[in-house]
Amino acid sequence: MKKPKLLTTILKTIANSDGSVLIKDIPLSKKTPLGKLYKALLLLKKLDVIEIEGDIKSNRARIVLKRKYDFLNLSHDVKVIFRGDRTKIKSFKYNAIALKEMDKIEVSSYWTADYKYRTEVKVYVAKREKGEVKLYEKQVSQQKAYLKWILNPPLQVGESIRYGFKVIQKNYFTFTKEETLKVYRDEEMMDGLQISTPTISAKLEITFPKCYEFEGVKAEKYDIVLYEGPQDPVKIPKEVGDLIVETNQIRLYLYSPPLGMYFVSWKPAK
Repeated sequence: MKKPKLLTTILKTIANSDGSVLIKDIPLSKKTPLGKLYKALLLLKKLDVIEIEGDIKSNRARIVLKRKYDFLNLSHDVKVIFRGDRTKIKSFKYNAIALKEMDKIEVSSYWTADYKYRTEVKVYVAKREKGEVKLYEKQVSQQKAYLKWILNPPLQVGESIRYGFKVIQKNYFTFTKEETLKVYRDEEMMDGLQISTPTISAKLEITFPKCYEFEGVKAEKYDIVLYEGPQDPVKIPKEVGDLIVETNQIRLYLYSPPLGMYFVSWKPAK
């Protein structure tokens, strides 16, 4: 399972030292330069995973695990595919490192739906380094899915795991401004992802049918999302995200993003 070795070494060392460790006690290979260690520590500090007590370049500086979150996401990938038959397929994939001892993973997802059609939820096979991970519960209602995986033995701090699922909705997509306004009461359409735990990188990829034309693409961050939609947008700084627009695809790349909701919006061109 692909994972950054230095980050897991730091986290496992802190966990095995009851939550805090001196920098000099973090085991490094002879090929690992100190600059690389400092860079990894500053990244974990930026993500609010650890505290650094003292001068980072001192061997006596202490590293403390904050234990605020369950996971550190190495990557969080969301793909949205709109098909010509109006079907929407949205997949969520997580590659994460445990920040606490975990015996279960719980995920909920919400959406809007055409009540004439049943929404499908398919679960990917989860993978971990050691032990078993089994889907224990899956509940799917008209506008919500709840998933629960059981980990046996529990996931340990520093251990990585991959898991995810996808949601399939029929009769969702609209092709024209008139049709979009009629169905959603707004010409603008949007989709997004939520960063609710420290994340190193994330990607939102939206793919349209080849016959579809769109305009007015923008990407924004929201701290508040109500039933009627996102509120109070904030522009995403260049150092946090890159927005790439192509003929039939929009991609938003996020780099160590602050917690919040990230949305891409667009309008039909016709």
